[in-house]
Amino acid sequence: MPTVTISVDCEAASMGKCYTRELVRAAEEFTAPLTWLIFASEKDPLSNISLYHNEFYHRIPSWHEFGLLLGFEDSSGYVSDPALRGDIIRVGRDAVKQFHIKPTAFRAHRADLQASDLRHLEDLGFVVDATPCPGAREKHEVSWPEGPTQPYHPSYENLSTPGDAAIWLAPIAGYRGVSAYLDLGWEKVRPIIEHSLANDRVANLALSDYVDSADTLRKTLALCREKGARIVTLTQMASEL
Repeated sequence: MPTVTISVDCEAASMGKCYTRELVRAAEEFTAPLTWLIFASEKDPLSNISLYHNEFYHRIPSWHEFGLLLGFEDSSGYVSDPALRGDIIRVGRDAVKQFHIKPTAFRAHRADLQASDLRHLEDLGFVVDATPCPGAREKHEVSWPEGPTQPYHPSYENLSTPGDAAIWLAPIAGYRGVSAYLDLGWEKVRPIIEHSLANDRVANLALSDYVDSADTLRKTLALCREKGARIVTLTQMASEL
């Protein structure tokens, strides 16, 4: 029986559109828990967190999960220095905690995870990262190198190599160079999902809250049920490995 995780990149506060209500309704129809990754950065630490706290936190069932989607930028622009990146992770974690959320699931915005981030994530209590899209493009057309396609403990030196890190990396499912973002629409994402359900132990799927993907989510959940898949949050998946 395949295990499926579905995470939502929550960036609507800065995108002008929000389909969270529709996504919650679709998930409720199938009693399917989603992992809601709230976007924050040092440049904009609170807008999405405030939006979800004020509008949606009470609408999303407690058996869903909230995590952190983090952008590595500050008022000066992109941040590459490992120590400063660690500070940004801490700021993002603390911003979410202000709203009584203790995040244990993480994704780096624009697939921008570095090996030096791993120890910072572990020190701050994160147990699973869902950034990698090995051999495929993510929604911002960022391509990752080939690597493990199933959850693994990475090397502290090379994210694409299994190693001794305590954190799990949970790669987004991919097929023929495209990752399983439901933003693409059902016709494009269906072959990726079918391939992952048929071949993978864990199918890690994703979508964005500012794209109208509710119908694609319903079709995805129906296909998962048809194939006998079990749908869990990212942290639950990691805890069971």
